[in-house]
Formats: sequence, C-alpha cells, structure tokens
Amino acid sequence: MKVKHLLNPWRLMLLSLFFIGAAVAFTSCGDDEPTNEVIDYYVNVEEEFLVDGSTLHTDRYYNPVKRMQDAIRKAYPTPNAVGDDDAVIAACDKEHGEYVSLYDGGSEHMTCLMHVVRVLKKGGIVKQSETLMTYVYDINSTEIVE
Repeated sequence: MKVKHLLNPWRLMLLSLFFIGAAVAFTSCGDDEPTNEVIDYYVNVEEEFLVDGSTLHTDRYYNPVKRMQDAIRKAYPTPNAVGDDDAVIAACDKEHGEYVSLYDGGSEHMTCLMHVVRVLKKGGIVKQSETLMTYVYDINSTEIVE
C-alpha cells in the first residue's frame, strides 16, 4: 500500500485550505437580519363592509377598505424611518368624508369599522403597532336618535 503517496504535503495543504475556506464561508459574523427600521401604515378592519347587514351586494359599491388603503399609499407611498402621521390621517379623513358623501341619502344602509394603524417594522417584521384613527361608516342608518 502506498501511504506515502496519499499523505503528500501538497495534498494535505490543499485539503486544509479547503476546510478553512468552507469554515469561513459558512460562519456567521453576527446578526443576519437587516437593522433598518421603517414606519408603515395599514388598515385593520374590525367590522367588514356590509350593505343592509349583508355581504351579498357589496360588489355593487366601492369598497371603503380598498379606498382607504389606496389613500394611505397615495399619501405615504414608501415606508421610511420617519413616517408621516399627519399626511396619512389627513388623507384618510378626506377619503372617509368623500365616501360618506358619495352614498349619503341613498336607500341602502352601509356599515364598516376600520382602524388606521401605524407600525414600526424591523427587517420586515412588525415590532410595534399603534392605532392612530378609527373610522366608522354608518351611512343611511335607519336608527332614530332622540
């Protein structure tokens, strides 16, 4: 058996370099998660959009949740580290008013309840959330207030 041939110094050095290279390549040097924190906003729906207490005919009307999400994205298109609560709330207030005036006076009773939430994300994971505003849609209510 030729043991001397297998233990050639060049082969040992090449083999050891291979193992050292693999160890360096697969060793982590710390936290692999991105450290950037961003502020984002979203709509949390507490009560879904209903027309006369049902979801059967909601497709005939603009969806207030979708419109509110669009208003947020228009006012705050890209999440960043600063956020812009004032712009988001102003856009949502305007959208809520426009939506109510669009259907106010009709015969259908439309309801929905949603919250605009501010979140702090780190590496795409929500670390903290805070409800900024609550929007109640109760359009053409049949309830008599005394």
